[in-house]
Amino acid sequence: MPSQFAETLSEIKTFVQTCTDSFLAKVDRASYISLVDCLKSEDPEAIRIAINQLVKEKRLLAVAPLYLVAKGHVVPWVRQQAEKGLDSLVPRAEIDELVKGKDLKEAVFLLIQHYGHYQK
Repeated sequence: MPSQFAETLSEIKTFVQTCTDSFLAKVDRASYISLVDCLKSEDPEAIRIAINQLVKEKRLLAVAPLYLVAKGHVVPWVRQQAEKGLDSLVPRAEIDELVKGKDLKEAVFLLIQHYGHYQK
């Protein structure tokens, strides 16, 4: 797995861990972090299950990690699954407009801030 992909997933996790303090936020954060960790799996089927869970929960915070997987995962089938998941959450044109002109890492953090309403 390319190091930038894994490094950016780790940075997403760290960012979310440091952003909110309420009890409910901590529970949500733990669930979200578990799913993001699963996206690092070597098993494409485990990743598909994590993607499906993120989409099923309809949480817009899933947009950023799904975008990263769709653009940066080494397995084409996994990228396709992430693309389908993204299409279920938000219009593609909206994402494209937000990330226009950004590199992958900048785009991911912009999506976290936009869809997760997180500010540092």
